[in-house]
Amino acid sequence: MPQPKPDAVPASEDTNLLEVELNLLKARVSAAEKQIQALAEATLALARGLEARPTEEPVQMHPEQAARLAHELLLAAGLLASGGDTT
Repeated sequence: MPQPKPDAVPASEDTNLLEVELNLLKARVSAAEKQIQALAEATLALARGLEARPTEEPVQMHPEQAARLAHELLLAAGLLASGGDTT
């Protein structure tokens, strides 16, 4: 009967490593999904602030307010550094 190689990983350890890897990938996908959602919300805030429809009442958000809201959404999502000027 052949002896196992010293660097061979037993099947149960290999399965555990795959489960750990899968859990790490799931966490990364979840984080990416949250970031995409935050970017979509910020983009929507900017788009709404920049819309200029002549048939609408002038109560819509101004571009400055939209930019501030988009910035705050990105900060809240942790996608921007909170300190200093971003320009």
